[in-house]
Amino acid sequence: MEERAPLLPDILARGLDVVFVGAAPSLWAAQVGHYYAGPRNRFWLLLYQAGFTPRLLQPEEDVTLPSYGIGLVALFHHIASNANHLLPEPSPTQREQLIERLIEAAPRWVCYNGKDVYRMVTGEECRRWGEQKERLGLARTFVVISSSGRADGWGHERLALYKELYDCVYSTHAPESKLPRA
Repeated sequence: MEERAPLLPDILARGLDVVFVGAAPSLWAAQVGHYYAGPRNRFWLLLYQAGFTPRLLQPEEDVTLPSYGIGLVALFHHIASNANHLLPEPSPTQREQLIERLIEAAPRWVCYNGKDVYRMVTGEECRRWGEQKERLGLARTFVVISSSGRADGWGHERLALYKELYDCVYSTHAPESKLPRA
């Protein structure tokens, strides 16, 4: 049986600084073929405002993220949804496959884009925002408020979490590591 291609491929490279984990591409992102492409999603703006990128990137530039030390993955490869609560419960196999891909990529940090994504991937409830006690392989883990427009009511808190993540990711690196990789 032939396996279907994912709606959006993982954007991963070995040893990235941080990999952001989402649940599934939005309907808009799946249609245009780029992560976080929905007009109300704040992901690209948050990356820029927190200092992860030197300028505001467009969704079409998602494939350039590894040059900034950043990766993107989704738990569900073959489903698009504009609401995580409408997604099915992931199977143990789906969880294991994602965790294996992340461990193989060996990022320094894994960041879940929302408490619901953390729960879907780990099977555990997330009690607080920010850095988590659990590690994924050797990677430290962090949870931010979703970049979805639905979470705009937490705009200041959300940006503060992205800035905290930035500080955590780069606190042990020299400033030049924040620049795009060649």
